[in-house]
Amino acid sequence: MSKKPKKKPKYNADSAIRSALRRTFSRSPVVREVMMVVRRERPWFKKDGSAASKPRVEYLCSKCNDWHMGKDIQVDHAVPVVDPDVGFVNWDTYVSRLFCPKENLSVLCKTCHKEKTDQEKAVAVERRKRLKEFISLVKQPGDD
Repeated sequence: MSKKPKKKPKYNADSAIRSALRRTFSRSPVVREVMMVVRRERPWFKKDGSAASKPRVEYLCSKCNDWHMGKDIQVDHAVPVVDPDVGFVNWDTYVSRLFCPKENLSVLCKTCHKEKTDQEKAVAVERRKRLKEFISLVKQPGDD
């Protein structure tokens, strides 16, 4: 018995645009500036006790106030790019919220960022559920 190969998903233009915009944002000077504010360097030592050539770089999470390595932090928008109460509006709104002033950005560790994102997702799921119920109430029999 051989496994069936996974089907390649259809190309989704909206998803590709969203990914490209987020990648561009993550490399923007505003993100680097926000990260530099909460950055520190510490001396790092090898197993033999000698000093490493590069210092250890850590970032302070603005929620839990712990220091984390760069791979464990994420830059978060205080005002979400897509409002969970409203959903996606249009690309102009999306871009203007994504490329926001640095006052709307904070550095969070992955754990804190996941908690915040999960709360926002729960609000969005509830909104979609209410919308679906409303549509089913409004929809008349035979309106297929």
